[in-house]
Amino acid sequence: MPIITLTTDLGNKDYYLSQVKAKILSQSPDLQIVDVTHQIDKYDVAQAAFVLKNILDDFPKDTVHIVGVGTKAIDNMVHLGIRYKNQYIITADSGLFNLIARFHPDLVVELQMNLESDYPNFPVKDLYAPAAVHLATGGTLEVIGRRTDKMTQRVLMAPTVGPDQITGSIIYVDDYGNAISNITTDLIKEIGKGREYALGFVSPSYTIEQISMRYSDVTEGERLALINSAGHLEIAMNQGRASDLIGLHPGTTIVMQF
Repeated sequence: MPIITLTTDLGNKDYYLSQVKAKILSQSPDLQIVDVTHQIDKYDVAQAAFVLKNILDDFPKDTVHIVGVGTKAIDNMVHLGIRYKNQYIITADSGLFNLIARFHPDLVVELQMNLESDYPNFPVKDLYAPAAVHLATGGTLEVIGRRTDKMTQRVLMAPTVGPDQITGSIIYVDDYGNAISNITTDLIKEIGKGREYALGFVSPSYTIEQISMRYSDVTEGERLALINSAGHLEIAMNQGRASDLIGLHPGTTIVMQF
């Protein structure tokens, strides 16, 4: 069964999300819709990119991913259809793609379908949904758009490194209050070379000197660091919200000293 995923900043309070799903199902009732999340912070493209990057490999070939974050129905806003890793991404040209991939996509088109509304203020419903149905039911990108090599580029801040130190930052906080950094396990191995370390954040009084395997490796209410399933260093708290209790948020600096 063809799959369309939805990653948006629409939330669940209003009726907008239902409109998007209704548009999809009214055109093809047999499609399967997967809600990834609708709680992306408003207009936060970097957050959406982090989420999408971590789910792409879990979905089968020809899945269509709608990313409805930072979309605007204005004359100069470009909307893209992207073929990458045998899947499709439909999103605004807001710099999302280069935040999820270091490699060029297989194909990019500028969507040129007519918006299905006399009041084109909701492109996720009026443009992305019909485009996704077209692709999920066997259509091609070339039919709904014009090839382009131009995409907006964004720069995602990378950790800075020295012989004995990695300085990174928090890039995402999940619903459990776990704070995920841009420091990866590969970088720790490369710079640390198996040495002992001290991980400091927020203030010098907060330090961690061991990477745990599980959240339960520490007592309830104690902070910990671990490598999450995406391969990123994460600051967490057993049965607690590290982000709230320690004061971690996107942009918070963390330093690993070897």
